[in-house]
Amino acid sequence: MKLGMEDERCVVHRSPLRTMALKISYCRYRLLFRHPFGTAHGLRTGTDAVFIKAEESGLVGYGEATLPPYVNETVDSVIQRLEALLRNVATDASGLLERLEADRDLLRDGPGARAALHTALMEIIINSHNDVVYQSNRHIQLKSTITLMTVGSGELADIPTKLKDTLQSGAVKVKLGSPNDKDALKLIKELDHRPLFLDANQGLGSVQDALDRIAWADQDRVIGMEQPFPKDRSDLHAALKAATQVPIYGDESIQSLADLEAQAGNFSGVNVKLMKCGGLDRVKEQIDRARELGLKVMLGSMSESSLGCTAMARFARQADVVDLDGPWLIRNDPFKGIGMLNGGLTMPEGPGLGATLCAELDWTPIGA
Repeated sequence: MKLGMEDERCVVHRSPLRTMALKISYCRYRLLFRHPFGTAHGLRTGTDAVFIKAEESGLVGYGEATLPPYVNETVDSVIQRLEALLRNVATDASGLLERLEADRDLLRDGPGARAALHTALMEIIINSHNDVVYQSNRHIQLKSTITLMTVGSGELADIPTKLKDTLQSGAVKVKLGSPNDKDALKLIKELDHRPLFLDANQGLGSVQDALDRIAWADQDRVIGMEQPFPKDRSDLHAALKAATQVPIYGDESIQSLADLEAQAGNFSGVNVKLMKCGGLDRVKEQIDRARELGLKVMLGSMSESSLGCTAMARFARQADVVDLDGPWLIRNDPFKGIGMLNGGLTMPEGPGLGATLCAELDWTPIGA
């Protein structure tokens, strides 16, 4: 498998290692936002997460399942799925990774659980001496890619502070869905001159609602709009795509490769997320297929910590838009990873996928 950017390759060689028993542990965690985070679905103060630690022969790998309230997984379901899988699969890290990638039925209904386990196993393989080589630049200057940082919907008085938190990004992502949308967009335009990316999180009801918000933001400044309508309203998404030159990106409408195939004609692009895809292998698969279908690619997150966002940053040069701002939204991030500077990403120099654990976490062995 190859993972990475145009001039970065992660090549996995399945050479056997002298292994000690693979050990998998988990940590329940609540990621807390710096500011209350508003979307069309309401105000949130944080996100539940499960961190996974895989250990084998002195090597360690970490993975993450971040579980906002609108997904079908919970902390308990992630742990239960992993316990059930590991009871029935006795193998080493390389063997388990091969099984995960070969058998699409494993953890089919738990993409967050699969993403956490796959990432942790990948990092073990990367950290082994004879399996993976990453070649990366310290600073990824994204010439044609736009990096986003998010301003959630909420009180107008909070907007100036939130904008200050986004100063290193190439554009501002604005959450829509509050009664203040028009006034908020007006204020943001007055305070900030960067391009705008609009995200309605399925909160709009008509094509005209979407066109109005594009106009309020000033169409020439809008570089994209994400999931304006409910995921079952393909008709509205197709109509909006035909009515505007602003690229329309699918998020909730496109969870899987099958969704991508079915929805390709209704959108201009797709928001590819680690937690939706279920692993770095599936991320690459979805990016490749989106390009074959002529779609734009956006890298997104479900407000993951630096662990998940740093893993996803390896695909940055393959994207049109990068929205990996979780580390800047969170005030208790237990990992350290990617940074942002002058609209580009700075990559960490740590081992494995790059993120480094910088907090004491309470680990519980799977099955204990």
